[in-house]
Amino acid sequence: EKWMVTEIPRLTKAKMEIATKEEHNPIAQDVKDGKLRDYHGPIYWNYGCFPQTWEDPSVEHPELGVLGDNDPLDVVEIGRITHQPGDIRRVKVLG
Repeated sequence: EKWMVTEIPRLTKAKMEIATKEEHNPIAQDVKDGKLRDYHGPIYWNYGCFPQTWEDPSVEHPELGVLGDNDPLDVVEIGRITHQPGDIRRVKVLG
């Protein structure tokens, strides 16, 4: 049994994320080069993370050769229900 925190509800465009460097870690829209970030169109899944996890930026993935992004582990939830930002939902890991 795993639990996710929803950052981006399905069928939305705003690139939201847990602001790990801000006090109380609010969910906020990501900013790049001073501009709010959006996806090109709505995403068709709920996107979030597993709380209290972390991808270490100094560790290289043994098969992909990429480094961690210094954020919690990402989750894509493919159910039919649209979550709200901040929802905590039980999920089943596939694969």
